[in-house]
Amino acid sequence: MRKTAARFAHEHVSMLLLLTAFVLTGLNSVSNRAIHPLGLDRYMALYGLGFWGTGVVLGGITAAVTKHGTRPIDAVIGIAMGASGAISMVLMLVALKTVPGVVAFPVRSCGNTSLTAVISFIVWREKVTARQWLGIICGLAAIYLLLPSR
Repeated sequence: MRKTAARFAHEHVSMLLLLTAFVLTGLNSVSNRAIHPLGLDRYMALYGLGFWGTGVVLGGITAAVTKHGTRPIDAVIGIAMGASGAISMVLMLVALKTVPGVVAFPVRSCGNTSLTAVISFIVWREKVTARQWLGIICGLAAIYLLLPSR
């Protein structure tokens, strides 16, 4: 089955967006890791405010430009996502004081990937192939291998 030109272009744009998100997430992780070694621990609250405040501002601009109306459920979901993300960031920053980044970031990433895939399978009934299940298992094995040995 041949792909149409529009579908081909759409898939390439989607991959470009994913790659951009990957790079920006990496930059975020580097900045998270730099706080403690640079002696900026006392500015952690300001860092969090800037990080999440920027998201609120950009979200408001996006909603205004696209003229997207907001329903109460949108606000509830957005607040839940923001709160969980903020708590996650604080926990990660605290953990980075004692856990090396070479362990912390891959464990977080593999854990996020595995948990998201399993939840997507259970809640949204997304199809997961045998190869993808193997990837999830490898991710969990990677977490085990990265944890400090006792």
